[in-house]
Amino acid sequence: MFQAFNVLRYEIGQKYVSHYDAFNPTEYGPQKSQRVATFLLYLSDVEEGGETVFPLENGMIRGRTFDYKKCVGLKVKPRQGDGLLFYSVFPNGTIDRTSIHGSCPVIKGEKWAATKWIRDQVKSD
Repeated sequence: MFQAFNVLRYEIGQKYVSHYDAFNPTEYGPQKSQRVATFLLYLSDVEEGGETVFPLENGMIRGRTFDYKKCVGLKVKPRQGDGLLFYSVFPNGTIDRTSIHGSCPVIKGEKWAATKWIRDQVKSD
């Protein structure tokens, strides 16, 4: 099941602190539907900054603590028309800790992106 796209705009200095897209049931309680994957579509080029960052990918910082607010880790540069797909949970439903991600601050220009979350079942409210 797919949710509608969410369009995001980041101006100079704006960022998104590292987070998980999946909902941890111990924090948020039981969910009727889980976000299993994320598709991120870059709607603009960014002159400088604005990278999507995965702090724990490729063994970076693994086993150590890190600052969720810093832009450290595997970085993906936004380029208009590029898409990024990543999974938030394993097939057994547990959260993939390496899926934690954020957006580095925009230094020059603007960042436009559209996010679509892919869920494991239809969400009914």
